[in-house]
Amino acid sequence: MSKYVVRDLQSLADGALAVLESGQGTDDLPLIEGRVLAVQSSPELGNSEDMAWGIAALPAGFSVPEHSHRAEEFAMILRGSGSITIEDEEIPVATGSVLVTPPHLRHLTTAGPDSPLVVYWVYGPAGSEARWLERE
Repeated sequence: MSKYVVRDLQSLADGALAVLESGQGTDDLPLIEGRVLAVQSSPELGNSEDMAWGIAALPAGFSVPEHSHRAEEFAMILRGSGSITIEDEEIPVATGSVLVTPPHLRHLTTAGPDSPLVVYWVYGPAGSEARWLERE
């Protein structure tokens, strides 16, 4: 087993969708505030120094609360479609989309009405993910 963080994104996406369908979070894929939110790498976990990444799965029609943080956020859409709204500009996203949200800007992510949205996200610098680890 490698000491490095290695995950299969498609397996994580499949698992996150299964958790949404069952309504039962797991230690690896917890349900937090109605969505799957699983931090995979973070200084808080001791497997990263300056960055964090994880996966989120939102049920169809679900929107995260509007928020901002000091980290730049890269969002890569693994499954589904929806939108990411940055400072009141709604940006459509779908499988294969990559969007960078600059630091300190208000933003929110919304799953489309017909299917869940699975997002692989990266924060730099780390720190914003700590709130999710406290809840896991």
